[in-house]
Amino acid sequence: MQCFGVQEQKFALYGIGAVASRTGLSSPNIRMWEKRYQAVTPKRTDSNRRLYSNDDVERLVLMKKLTIRGHTISTIAHLTFEELNSRLQEDLGSQVDQASATRTKHLLTIGSGCALLHRELKWLNAEVSAHYDSIEDAQNHLPLSRVDLVVIEAETLFPETVTRIRNLTHQVGTPQTLLSYRFATSKTVTALARVIEGVTLLKAPLTSQQLRRECLRKLSSGRSKKPLLPSGETEQIAEALYSKDQLSKLTELSTTIECECPQHLASLLQDLNAFEKYSLACENRNPADAQLHAYLYRTTALVRRRMEEALKHLLEAEGIHLD
Repeated sequence: MQCFGVQEQKFALYGIGAVASRTGLSSPNIRMWEKRYQAVTPKRTDSNRRLYSNDDVERLVLMKKLTIRGHTISTIAHLTFEELNSRLQEDLGSQVDQASATRTKHLLTIGSGCALLHRELKWLNAEVSAHYDSIEDAQNHLPLSRVDLVVIEAETLFPETVTRIRNLTHQVGTPQTLLSYRFATSKTVTALARVIEGVTLLKAPLTSQQLRRECLRKLSSGRSKKPLLPSGETEQIAEALYSKDQLSKLTELSTTIECECPQHLASLLQDLNAFEKYSLACENRNPADAQLHAYLYRTTALVRRRMEEALKHLLEAEGIHLD
């Protein structure tokens, strides 16, 4: 039998029986993975006996764990140790996400308008930990249990409201807040969006479907690896700047002016308006579907607003008046 030096012994320590014991794989299984997929390449003695290194054993352990989780050996045998470990961590993270998804969520609700939300609790897989009539009451009687989402309904927003809501979210310790309001200055709304992390502002009145969608989006964002909205997009959905008649009028301007940009932009806006309404009214079959359509609705509305501003700038530059 060939003798190995100290350095070689470091990498060729185990016979196949010891490896089978350490990994939980059968010896025929190990030989098949080696021969058919080159999962490991053990050293050989003069008598052709396999000797596996610690790295070989660790690779086999990782591959076994991944195959148990549904990966086929043919798709992972070529991966490096780092890639195998990364894939396993992704799988384990996914299991944590799934466990989080099935856990009942806990809401803190403030304001009479939250009665709409209370009727959606079963659908949201949620329960209300506490409900208060005002922000002040909530600050004085905060629940001790975990809160996943704070939902606030306010008739009006004032500068002092910013500080109260910020203090409340800090006290609760949740990064997710949903705030609906009817009247406020743009300065106050902007201040809220900037200083309160994780807040989404919604212009009331809201339908139960709209409120449900936004709650689903907020409850899901904590476990989503990709944000549902582009970074910084927390502003409310703005009303359309142009009516259907105005856009239709613009699409006919190409016959009277040389530049056709107003026509193109008007046509794009007609499509965006239609898709925005479609996303808002689209039938939802499950929470994931509702979350997707909430994302599509808000993103389309934000894009529509940007395009309206571009059209406004273009019309001013061309001296075109719609009135």
